[in-house]
Amino acid sequence: MTDLRNDQNISIPETIEEAAPPAPEGVAEHPSTPTASQEGHTDPSEINVTALQAEIERLSAEVEKWREQALRIAADFENYRRRIQRDLPQQITTAQGELLRALLPVIDSIERGLQFAEQAPDLEKLKEGLRLTLHQLHKTLEKLEVQAIRPAIGDLPDPEKHEVLSTQPAPAATETNTILEVVEPGYFYKGLLLRPARIIVSE
Repeated sequence: MTDLRNDQNISIPETIEEAAPPAPEGVAEHPSTPTASQEGHTDPSEINVTALQAEIERLSAEVEKWREQALRIAADFENYRRRIQRDLPQQITTAQGELLRALLPVIDSIERGLQFAEQAPDLEKLKEGLRLTLHQLHKTLEKLEVQAIRPAIGDLPDPEKHEVLSTQPAPAATETNTILEVVEPGYFYKGLLLRPARIIVSE
């Protein structure tokens, strides 16, 4: 470097770089210019916010999907309920019609028996006709899945199947609280008690 000296013998640098003072140890020469590491740096709070927004959007979409599915199920159930309410009376009527249709042959037998009794009274034939009609009726009830409750004499009464109408003194060699007489049989229909057997028991 060639020093130019003025009248006061002061050394003057030839370039601006030479005029700039040296940077302190550990400090960059140009602090205002961002480094590569500073340019690629992202605030952690910005990452968290972005992730939370994405998760919120995902959950919102899933909630909307389940809401729509719940609405469809509710609509389907409402349609099913209305259909049941509309069809139930017809189903009941159909079931009642099948029951009555099964009893029609029994009614025909009773009417023919009465006509025969009026034209040619015969007690034995009338009793035989009644037995046949009753047998036909029992067969019809079996087809309809109606089961008769006919407790045996001497059995213990069952409060779930029997109705005690009265009590009588126990005859000789008969235990107390046993069935003496079945006044009317009971009936079950597919597990439903239509009527308990009505009985008389010993005291």
